[in-house]
Amino acid sequence: MNVLSLFDGMSCGRIALDRLGIKVDNYYSSEIDKYAMKVSEANYPDIIQIGDVTKINYEELPQIDLIMGGSPCQGFSFAGKQLAFDDPRSALFFCFWRAVKHLKPKYFLLENVRMKKEYLDVISEYMGVKPIMINSALVSAQNRVRYYWTNIPGIEQPEERGIVLRDILETNASNEYLAGENLQKNYKGGNQLNPNYKSQANTIHDTEGKSGTICAGTHGYANGYVADVDPKYYLSDKAIDYMNRGSEKYTGKKTRAEHYIKHESEKSKTLTANMHKGVPYGVIAVDKEKKQLTIKEATKKGYTTIEDGDCFDMTFPKSKTRRGRSMKDKSNCLTAANYDYMRYEHSDEDKEVYWRKLTPVECERLQTVPDNYTNHVSNTQRYKMLGNGWTIETIAHILKNMETKQ
Repeated sequence: MNVLSLFDGMSCGRIALDRLGIKVDNYYSSEIDKYAMKVSEANYPDIIQIGDVTKINYEELPQIDLIMGGSPCQGFSFAGKQLAFDDPRSALFFCFWRAVKHLKPKYFLLENVRMKKEYLDVISEYMGVKPIMINSALVSAQNRVRYYWTNIPGIEQPEERGIVLRDILETNASNEYLAGENLQKNYKGGNQLNPNYKSQANTIHDTEGKSGTICAGTHGYANGYVADVDPKYYLSDKAIDYMNRGSEKYTGKKTRAEHYIKHESEKSKTLTANMHKGVPYGVIAVDKEKKQLTIKEATKKGYTTIEDGDCFDMTFPKSKTRRGRSMKDKSNCLTAANYDYMRYEHSDEDKEVYWRKLTPVECERLQTVPDNYTNHVSNTQRYKMLGNGWTIETIAHILKNMETKQ
């Protein structure tokens, strides 16, 4: 089988074909991201890189049996400005359409995000088929709703496999994913949480390994993880009282640890009890006695309660429109822009509270990618390409209906 993968990324389509045992004679990859290309070539040295999708000479390619790709989605996504085809990135869809029109493959598969019906209809008209919507939660621990346009026959919804977040978490994480006191000293505020760069070090961590959950982003991938922190990093009574009055500012210690709180139980209860009175968005209140976190969110209730062992989303901690922060069984969608997903754990042994970032391996498992497939580049690039990638099991579910000659 000859395959052309446009916007190939880290070659998720090739992984899916391998998982199905489908023999690939030639795999042509159109990609320009050097990090994604490095990962693809490290795992599949036989991949044929053909460069920029806008510069492909189709006359130089052999008969192609399958064209697949997920064209850039920023202009379509409900999370973006919805410029649609006026966004030059989303307009790259037409490169996919032209490839299919010119090469006339036996099969094609196009993936994209949820979007307005008018955009769906335009793509469907060009591709000549209506899309099927599949949530990767059926085959993974991640809620990831995507549209798939394909001429592969007989595609139905995958069977629910019952995979939840706890199934994919590592029990121990190496210390490189846990920051220490140095980063507390370098805290500079903001929404980007990255334990690897001091300029973005608004994270409080300790060095004991605890299970964590989902995060991914272009710049930083971290969360609060607090253990034996010096008392100078506690929130003062004055600061807590100031927060409880609804201020968006913090007037306590210089370390400004409003997003990642550790303090005595009586202070914790005070903050928790007043969450509904206007505590700043992004504040996590700890109640050690109840073993709960309380997090502000944009719902009628005004906050959500996180139980010991549950996962939660603290992407855009100060957002006044954020909801759905609680992620008990399935993660929110992993993307290159959404990060800072966490898991809360209460230690009965030392009565402390912990939460930490997801490791790259855990992100790979969310996308059902083989462990350490992406470990040929920096962690920053690993998280980014995993957020941009496909859920392998969803793609394999679709491709398995192809008729192929082995």
